Amino acid sequence: MILAYMITESNKDIEILQKLLPKHLSQDIKFIAGGSSYRVRSLGTSLLATNKIPVALVLDADTDNESQIFERRDLINYVLRQVSSGIPFQVFLGVPQLEIVFLQNKSLIEKIAKRQFNDLEWQLSQSKPKDFLETVFGNNQQINARIFSNINDEEVRILQQHPLIQEIITFLSSLITSSVVIN
Repeated sequence: MILAYMITESNKDIEILQKLLPKHLSQDIKFIAGGSSYRVRSLGTSLLATNKIPVALVLDADTDNESQIFERRDLINYVLRQVSSGIPFQVFLGVPQLEIVFLQNKSLIEKIAKRQFNDLEWQLSQSKPKDFLETVFGNNQQINARIFSNINDEEVRILQQHPLIQEIITFLSSLITSSVVIN
């Protein structure tokens, strides 16, 4: 049984979420890589309208400008609300990008990278997480694998404390509670 669809922009985003979301919440989630922000929205509306199963959209905000983030979230919510027919959905924006979850704890990312970061590097990491991680870890395809192969369960729990991951956990938990009540 599919509890919900989680639609992201890329397979790399799916890898991050599958590693950071608790197994009991992610096991019944159907993960889909949309390929672009527009396709994520389009897939979300289609799935809500046709499958009547909850949808979570996880997108990069691509900005840290509060008003632009609010407008983007508001527009996506408006579009989804038009087709939802009361089916739960939620839009999650990684500000500025989903990879920011790796950069919430400076000492942890320094341990993983096996080096210290100066203030300028750290400032870059917060504004351009993907670019920063590519610079530090090299090949874009291997970033997630290199990070996850260098952390233990306790460090995963630290990453799970990021507000974005906590919001997703809360949403998925509410779906499990709802499905238990309905069944």
